[in-house]
Amino acid sequence: MAERPLERIARATRARLRRRFARQPIAFVISGGGSQGSFETGVIRYLVDELRIRPSILCGISVGAIIAAHLAQGDDEVSGRRAVDELEAIWRSLRANEDMWLPEPWLEKLRTQAAWAAELRGRAAEHGTAGSQARVVLRMLGEVVRNPPQADGTVDALRQALRARSLLSNEPVRRLVEACIDPHRVATSGITLRIGAVSLESGELHYVTETGEVRDRTDRPIGRPPVPLRDAVLASSAIPVVFPPVEMGGEHYVDGGVREILPLELAYRHLGAGHMFAIVASAPGVEPAPGIGERGLLDIARRVTADIGPDENLRKEIDPPRGWGRRVTLIAPELDVHDALTIDPALIAASIDYGWMRAADVLLGLGPDERALSRAIAECRVRLRLAEGPVPGFLGETPASTEGRDDARRRERATLDELVAARRELGAPLPPGECAPPET
Repeated sequence: MAERPLERIARATRARLRRRFARQPIAFVISGGGSQGSFETGVIRYLVDELRIRPSILCGISVGAIIAAHLAQGDDEVSGRRAVDELEAIWRSLRANEDMWLPEPWLEKLRTQAAWAAELRGRAAEHGTAGSQARVVLRMLGEVVRNPPQADGTVDALRQALRARSLLSNEPVRRLVEACIDPHRVATSGITLRIGAVSLESGELHYVTETGEVRDRTDRPIGRPPVPLRDAVLASSAIPVVFPPVEMGGEHYVDGGVREILPLELAYRHLGAGHMFAIVASAPGVEPAPGIGERGLLDIARRVTADIGPDENLRKEIDPPRGWGRRVTLIAPELDVHDALTIDPALIAASIDYGWMRAADVLLGLGPDERALSRAIAECRVRLRLAEGPVPGFLGETPASTEGRDDARRRERATLDELVAARRELGAPLPPGECAPPET
């Protein structure tokens, strides 16, 4: 088959970018976003495989810290082991929410036994798959206040909640970090690493280096003893209220996203990066909420603190008043394939592939038709997953398709085949596997 014009342009652009990025130190700056790190994994796969980029600087917050620390172990040329292959294998090995989080006993009682639990799950499901972890938490607490639990044993659970440090246990994340991150490999790889976390005592954002040294947000040592790298990774991903704080060096730390969702300024101003790839896990922007101003105090507080505030912080980090210039390439999704607390193999696979296509669209300068197809393919794969049945979530299940399951599967699979064929016909790149989930 003759090479299409767009394929020829893409091939030439890849070659040019490889030459450009081979001549300067490259930083990957990876945002927080919980399980939406699946999208970031797809982006990184494209950067490493298609542009042959080997970053010398890695900065991460929250799930970005987990990804950055894993990549900072480097590749092993003797064995052929590649950090990016291991990273993708980790994400594709996750099977259920329990691989990422476990509800605390008191929360499990409220979720399963309280009289208001069914209504709570129903209201949560109205928001589909795009809710943030903070919105989920605040929505739940608001429902407890508006609908006090009946005397079915949940009053005791609420008393326990008042003494609790978090809604969820991060033990699954701890096990993952211990199994997949080797501090010695990180310290000896030659790769610069910065992991961000916020101290509850001082309120300051600190960064932990590849050797465990604690530094301030301008990358100056703060004169404290080194901390264990794995603890730093766990602290960076300790979403406040959702997961318990992590103690390091006599202070208690939580998710660095409290102050900085995307640690781009650090890499830009203080680490000597020639070019930075800013990789964002979730789609910028706030979903409209008609009538929110007429609702109660908790709804208004949730809207401001969990929706508008974090989005404004991310907007400023992505696009500061004077811009970042040509030294920064931003890659962010246009839609969220799944939310930050959902682990589902089909959705994770779709998100990884979407990240790969989104990176190709941005870096190769593809047009609106190709970009629209990337999004349409991801959306179709979400619908195809829902045709298989509901998606388990934090507060319940995302409703499945209401039409016949077999008919919905056939229709969505046919649509997916058409979309993939259309992207191929244009000559736009497709990820390995061509976006098609396996037959079930």
